[in-house]
Amino acid sequence: MTDAEYCAQLIRILHSALPELQIEGGHPEPFYRAPRDGKPGCLQFRSDYPRSLLHELAHYCLAGDKRRTEDDFGYWYAPEGRSITEQAAFEAAEVRPQALEWLFCECVGLPFSPSRDDFSGRPDPGVFLDQIRDARAHLQASMPPTAARVLRALSACV
Repeated sequence: MTDAEYCAQLIRILHSALPELQIEGGHPEPFYRAPRDGKPGCLQFRSDYPRSLLHELAHYCLAGDKRRTEDDFGYWYAPEGRSITEQAAFEAAEVRPQALEWLFCECVGLPFSPSRDDFSGRPDPGVFLDQIRDARAHLQASMPPTAARVLRALSACV
């Protein structure tokens, strides 16, 4: 099965858990378009990469009702070339989504690896992965309702 076919299968399964959300692959960059003018919110993921789909889906599941009314959930994104302070802020914002992405990957049998989205060559002190592990354990113990619905739907993939 190609990545595109696999993503199409995931989208069909996810539609049953999240009928209020349109999910589209094939985009050059991920983006969440908030609902407006009677149109549902749309989660766009990169190319046809299953991991991009699961990562963006984690952001959706963790965003509250207010954030789901804002494009890209109201978050900022600083591209490659971040300062050390900007990188720390990026990693702090990514801990919970990557922890949930890890659980989604595990559910469908995909390998997970954390992404610092940092190509500066600065060494990773390992703190980020430890924070993701801690957040993963916390999410397993106290799963948000939308994430629980998605996990139940994804379990149908295996």
